[in-house]
Amino acid sequence: MHNSSKTFSPGKSELFWCENCSIPLLAEKCSTCNSFGRKIELAPPGDIRLSSRAARKLLTDIFIQNYGYADFLEGRIILLNKIAGLDRRDQVILEGRHIATLWFDVTSGCHKLDLETSGSALLSSSAKKSLVVCDDSILKGHIKGKWLQDEKIMSGPSALDEGQNVVLKIGKFSGVGVARKRADGSQSIRIKDVTKDDFPLSEKRPSLQDIITANAETLKYLERAAISEIKNYLSKNRLPVNVSFSGGKDSLACLCIAQKLLSRPEVLFINTGLEFPETVKYVRELCDAHKLRLQEIKGESGFFEKVKSFGPPAKDFRWCCKTNKLGPMTAFLKEHYPKGCVTIEGRRIYESFNRSTIKAVERNPYVPSQTTLAPIRSWRALEVMLYIYWNKMQPNPLYEEDFERIGCWLCPAALQSEFASLKGSHPQLYDRWTTSLREWAEENKLDKRYIDWGFWRWKRHPPKMLEIAKEHNIMLQVSASGKDEITLQAERGRSPCGLEYSIEATLCVPQNHPYSSVASALNILGEVKYAEDLGAAVIKTEKGRVTAFANGNIMIIAGKEQAEELLRDVCEMVLRVQMCTRCKICEKNCNRGAITVAETITIDEKKCNHCKKCAKGCIAADQAAKIYARLSAAETIPRR
Repeated sequence: MHNSSKTFSPGKSELFWCENCSIPLLAEKCSTCNSFGRKIELAPPGDIRLSSRAARKLLTDIFIQNYGYADFLEGRIILLNKIAGLDRRDQVILEGRHIATLWFDVTSGCHKLDLETSGSALLSSSAKKSLVVCDDSILKGHIKGKWLQDEKIMSGPSALDEGQNVVLKIGKFSGVGVARKRADGSQSIRIKDVTKDDFPLSEKRPSLQDIITANAETLKYLERAAISEIKNYLSKNRLPVNVSFSGGKDSLACLCIAQKLLSRPEVLFINTGLEFPETVKYVRELCDAHKLRLQEIKGESGFFEKVKSFGPPAKDFRWCCKTNKLGPMTAFLKEHYPKGCVTIEGRRIYESFNRSTIKAVERNPYVPSQTTLAPIRSWRALEVMLYIYWNKMQPNPLYEEDFERIGCWLCPAALQSEFASLKGSHPQLYDRWTTSLREWAEENKLDKRYIDWGFWRWKRHPPKMLEIAKEHNIMLQVSASGKDEITLQAERGRSPCGLEYSIEATLCVPQNHPYSSVASALNILGEVKYAEDLGAAVIKTEKGRVTAFANGNIMIIAGKEQAEELLRDVCEMVLRVQMCTRCKICEKNCNRGAITVAETITIDEKKCNHCKKCAKGCIAADQAAKIYARLSAAETIPRR
């Protein structure tokens, strides 16, 4: 229903490599030797970063496991460039060349490595495993993508696993081959690509300080631009200023900038109750060391209870952001900044599609008294980290443990690879969340792999996850509970993780009719696309967009007033279908013949013009409106 692997290019993203200093350059000219660097080709979006200590060890282990050799990584700068993929997928860049792609296989729960030709050039004379020496007669003509003939193999492994990458040594050429099955079921090696280029490694082993020095001029420019932007806005504004600090690198960079403008800026930290213990400790100790005024805003404590009602939060159903972030922050701002405030935030355009249109100054439409500034919105992860070190600050220690993002430890927006790492780094947290997820899955009769492979992280799954589910016969539809009691719970507001107002709700109603009947009736409200395998109906209307699921979850994205109207319309329609008395008054009301009643309502979407006249005089529709009015007045729908 949507493609999460689609990539985006938020802006021009260039990186260069200084051959003299063996150092990555943020701009074309090196501040150390004044030479011009070689441009590095980056796949979009280009949010390149330095390898963490744990990522370096991971790469070393995989290279040794696959090829029996990894000495070329020792002491050298390794860059990782996040690219499109189902889960973790990083270009591995060594001395300015793309040597491999590191990715996480959600079904096996382990990292894998796809070798590139630059990597094969490094390994062709040193690999102790997965090395295939070929007769150079195969070099005649175009060989990329062709099968390697068995008779042309002079030496190599006796057996290969499906998908295994091998180093090809072909005379003065090197290349990459991949073990694949042919159409007849036999296994062979398909040639990925070959190169004649050597890859001589530099003898230099530059330090982090060397990298900072070589990029000093660019870092100064970035700082001047950010400070100037903030000063320009504050010169026209008298409101108090604070800094939003999550304990992550982006907000730390903003804090560094703010400290050069403001005397002891007030720091706002939302302790959601789901933060890593290291993060809470880091924030408190950093603020104490720098004598900053820390305001630790406590999130709600009932997260695990709410999971029983809403189900686990998902990338496209983030009710948790409202309960644990938006609600507490809104209450704090109303109490402490009744006349409004300006908040400096570390949001960046490279982080996601939602953030790719961030502006320098934004007014929070759902907390009208708050204006947010995003001075580092165009910075890349590498620039952020180098700026932090340039200011002699230390980032959150979790980054060195290979956590790409620092936030709630169970966030569905995190990578499945990070959640897998959590099992080793924080076993108690991992067990607590896994236990909750598995209890929910068992109650909903879901396959164990629904949890283990990370299907819980979506309501509407991306195509690749749908393929995996189909291949392994995993049911994805989460059925409704079928409780006799009618209840509604909802969370409202603009998620801190996105830019739009949304409502996430759960409606429990008696299941008198299959969900396909509900999906059909929703055509009365707008254009519906129904995915039966997911039990998901997406409704597009003039007011906004709604996704209604068979298990009662409802996700609405629209303006504040329109979202409330859509919540009412969808809830009343679901109730109307399930309580239909088959009186057929609706059939008589529709002069277009768009509605028919058998067991319950069925809509012909080609005839329906969404006039809603069919509800006039309908007993079920009248009863549904009364029930919704009662529900909306109850405390089960907390207002933000």
